[in-house]
Amino acid sequence: MKSSFISTRNVALLVAAGLLAGTGSAFADTTPAPTSTATAKPLTDYQKARAAYSDAVKSYAANRKSSQEQYKIAMQAFGVARKAFNDARKPILETFKADLTAVRAARESAIAAATTAQAKLAANTAAKAAVAAATAKRDAAVAALGAAPVEPTKPVAGVRPTPPVKPAPKAPKAK
Repeated sequence: MKSSFISTRNVALLVAAGLLAGTGSAFADTTPAPTSTATAKPLTDYQKARAAYSDAVKSYAANRKSSQEQYKIAMQAFGVARKAFNDARKPILETFKADLTAVRAARESAIAAATTAQAKLAANTAAKAAVAAATAKRDAAVAALGAAPVEPTKPVAGVRPTPPVKPAPKAPKAK
């Protein structure tokens, strides 16, 4: 005859083991927990300095972060302003370049047609005057645009707080 795991003998042993194990943990501790009437230790100077240092580091980090964000915004605004200034100046410079090309062509044709040294000198003098006039015209147009945008300066992060010096350990008592 085969014996099975679930037999009356095994069931009885398991029930007995469960009852014995359950009774041991049912008893509660009847002694009341002592209440602490002592106050917390006062902070040492070093602990106070560490707390102040921690606050200073947090303030330094927040200041640096806000300065960097403001600088980033200022750089984006500067990029837009610089592009607008250069876009406004570009046609002025192209006109100046076209004026110089026309002056150069007129000078070369006048020198080629000139038969005397005085005629060549007059052509050169007229060309120099035309270049000066074109330059003055260009400078006036650029001045009318206003001042070129100025790049913002990088923020100065300031001095990072220094950590407090840990006190030296107490020397052992001499006997």
